Amino acid sequence: MAGGSQRADEPGPADTESVVARPDTDDYDLLTFGEVAARLAEELAELTAELDRTRSESNPDPQRVRALEERIALLRSSGDRYRREERSEEFFKRRFGSVDIPPADQRPQWR
Repeated sequence: MAGGSQRADEPGPADTESVVARPDTDDYDLLTFGEVAARLAEELAELTAELDRTRSESNPDPQRVRALEERIALLRSSGDRYRREERSEEFFKRRFGSVDIPPADQRPQWR
């Protein structure tokens, strides 16, 4: 986003200094899209820091580096998927089925 600002429900830069804010409007009894984004951002920050530490070792384990890179890529794609689903009805339809909205003349009239 412009000016370096970011929505509270988007994962931040992958560094250990990032503070992940949860939206004030979230219901903390539920796993909301905002909470998922916050948890993904936290995990990405931890794994990215671990990858940096592993790479900076005098003799880094190539299998460990590859495993961390693959996990980070998977979490990033998961974050992308959750952001897409949050903006669409895709998740709702998959979970609950399509909602048929009756024509205006068949809807209840509140008077």
